[in-house]
Amino acid sequence: MNANRRWLVIAAGVVVVAAAAIGSVLGFSGGSGARLLDASFPGYQLSFRYPAAWKRKDWCWIGTSVFPLTLLTTARAAPTCQQDSSFGSGTPFPPPLRLGGNSIATWWFASDQDSPGPLSPNAEIDGQPARITVRRESTRRTSKSYVNCRLGATQRFLTAQIHGPSANVRLIEVGAVICGPGFAAGEAAVRKMLDSVRFTS
Repeated sequence: MNANRRWLVIAAGVVVVAAAAIGSVLGFSGGSGARLLDASFPGYQLSFRYPAAWKRKDWCWIGTSVFPLTLLTTARAAPTCQQDSSFGSGTPFPPPLRLGGNSIATWWFASDQDSPGPLSPNAEIDGQPARITVRRESTRRTSKSYVNCRLGATQRFLTAQIHGPSANVRLIEVGAVICGPGFAAGEAAVRKMLDSVRFTS
């Protein structure tokens, strides 16, 4: 084996090991030892699974047509939810977060209204049409971005709109900020969570 091929083999090995390590940290390593927990919202006919290593915070206030459900993050601690009893809301959802390298924050809404525009599905989740998009965005905090990565110039923002299972639950919306450098592993972890979605009647 010549020197160039030897370095290529070594580099490929490093990439595989690094990807496995990131996947293990994110909880969806693909091995049988990754423990998953169930998140169940019977009132919204929704359940899904997520890695036990992720922190979960169910939201404490209820909207009028859009209902915050839960926030999941690989950050050390999930933020608190404080309710404003005067207005029935409180801490914004998603709440302001600054995430470290290879971190994820994902949040779930339910709505009793249809998507404001055409859904234009490009996926199917538990038999329901869905649209999943991923875009790169700046890590710089703006008035429209509450969740930001600390490292790097860009982060990935995944959104999913899923046609709801009933007239009362017309739409499920999911947002996720994925921090690098392990973007691929982070996105795979979020997509695996979406694949676990189950709707009940």
